[in-house]
Amino acid sequence: MKFGKSFIGVLASLEGVFGVIAAVLYAFFCRKLNLRMLMVGAVGLNGIVTLLYLAYAAPTAPFIHSLSGFAVIMSELALMDLAVRSTPRGCEALGFALMMSVRNFGLGISDVIGTQLMDQYHIRFATLIMVNALFTLAVLIFVPLLPRAVLNRREGEAFV
Repeated sequence: MKFGKSFIGVLASLEGVFGVIAAVLYAFFCRKLNLRMLMVGAVGLNGIVTLLYLAYAAPTAPFIHSLSGFAVIMSELALMDLAVRSTPRGCEALGFALMMSVRNFGLGISDVIGTQLMDQYHIRFATLIMVNALFTLAVLIFVPLLPRAVLNRREGEAFV
């Protein structure tokens, strides 16, 4: 796309700023909404925002990166919130380590598979964007399988 270094820096900065905004808003939302609503909303938004990359160009890049920074952090926080609430008391470090291990494995293997699909199988970038969005949205299939006792609570409510 031949973006200059300063433009790429602006795009990264926008992602960061909107990620911070998402974190601040998540602190508010997690007290008002239950975890089920947060997960469905955040992961759903992330999947939909991923599709915006189909229209990626210099004029749309700032908007897409801003929304992406917001959506990615919201969904990451919702998934981390799920992990924290699901980890038994006294095992928090183990729960966090397991969650981060699975996350890092997923990120690493997706880079390898995506690169291989583009280089060896000549899959178009637009197709990879759609696959990414669909796999992100597929997470929502598993939300009903998660324990209601964890998902139906808001932050600060007692565990029953």
